[in-house]
Amino acid sequence: MQIEFQQAIEKHRQRVVTLARYSLRSAADADDIAQEVFVKLWQHWPKIDPDKQLSWLLRVTHNAIIDFVRRRKTRNESIDEAVDVEAQAAEHSQFDVLENNQLTASLAEAIRQLDDPFRSILVMRDIQGLSYADIEESLEMNASQVKVYLHRARRKLRADPQLRLRFEEIT
Repeated sequence: MQIEFQQAIEKHRQRVVTLARYSLRSAADADDIAQEVFVKLWQHWPKIDPDKQLSWLLRVTHNAIIDFVRRRKTRNESIDEAVDVEAQAAEHSQFDVLENNQLTASLAEAIRQLDDPFRSILVMRDIQGLSYADIEESLEMNASQVKVYLHRARRKLRADPQLRLRFEEIT
């Protein structure tokens, strides 16, 4: 059982952390969320269908992010006071691009500014490349809801004036 559990962590860790990272702006908070999610996975391991692990993990991650933000707001902490993405980018090679590319940084910030479920669906589909079926199952939505929210999220990004300015500066 431990070997299968370890393999599940290795297989899905990056997706869990990426979803948390885009939602929370902090690598440390994202790692905390991931740890919390994998503890829950261990606690519920015997009950989870191996074919539905990813969906289960993303749903638990999504809920853990919502709980984290609620707890933070009750302590009168703003998400904007979280650890600066630029400072954390140097620690994580996958986020080195954010420091070097202003358009990418602006896009990442615009994604973080989206409300849920727009942000979660956009990250799951366009960044992580999950299928619509996986997203539907993870967020407990039907296909048309997922597609509508994804369309609206993309439309909001296209309409973002900061992104337009960055894009015009580069091109």
